[in-house]
Amino acid sequence: MSVVHGDCRVILKTLNDASVDLVYLDPPFFTQKAHSLATRDNSAEYSFDDRWGSLDEYLSFMHQVLVQCQRVLQGTGSIFLHCDKSASHHLRRLLDEVFGAEHFQSEIIWAYKRWSNAKKGLQNAHQTIYFYSQTGDF
Repeated sequence: MSVVHGDCRVILKTLNDASVDLVYLDPPFFTQKAHSLATRDNSAEYSFDDRWGSLDEYLSFMHQVLVQCQRVLQGTGSIFLHCDKSASHHLRRLLDEVFGAEHFQSEIIWAYKRWSNAKKGLQNAHQTIYFYSQTGDF
């Protein structure tokens, strides 16, 4: 077993058809922001740009990625897609289109509280992980 980490647009092209048991995607969320984060000791900084020309551009990108994920998944494989409220309803529709609504298994809601300097107190937040199985049952 091995874990492959990196840009899915590059990695998916190198994988054979029906060669993967599990896909976990943590794609851009369509926040329309540039993000950056430094380590606690400020020894390294990580950043990425999550700005898109339009929702259609973002969904076209995600559709292409999901089609390639479906291509590389084995017949018994599963996919988990991590997203937030920015485009979750659109992504669920794309997952249904590519994998089939009958293959939807569950959604995991990850709820947490976060601190905001803009508002007093902790703010409620959540993210979603959609789970689809190629076999339609798990």
